[in-house]
Amino acid sequence: MHLKQLTPMLSVVDLKRTMAFYCDELGFACTGKFGDPDPVWCHLERDGVRLMFNQPPAAEMAELPRRAKDFQVFYFYPDDVEGLHTAWKTKGLPVTDLRVTVYQMKEFELRDPDGIWLWFGQGTAEPPTATE
Repeated sequence: MHLKQLTPMLSVVDLKRTMAFYCDELGFACTGKFGDPDPVWCHLERDGVRLMFNQPPAAEMAELPRRAKDFQVFYFYPDDVEGLHTAWKTKGLPVTDLRVTVYQMKEFELRDPDGIWLWFGQGTAEPPTATE
């Protein structure tokens, strides 16, 4: 038996805000949702990447440590990291500067409205511009 797909399900405070960010700003499409009129779960896709989000009760989300999301990173491998960076920077999204790492990746970062780290990288032979 083979595992073919990993689709993380991430918990967020405001699912409508999350859906708007990922769909309107990052170009994902909503391929499924549950809850009407206020969704509590959704499935989003872009370029073969699939993500699920849910909105647990606010009291349960409030119990999470404030910095819990600082230690989770979701890493994406676009085929044109420079073009993606330029497009989102031009759009006004809060992307970090492009950097070349010691592990030979040209990458940048973006936090979603819930503070989830989204990193985007592409392999490169360019010399590092960052030391970490």
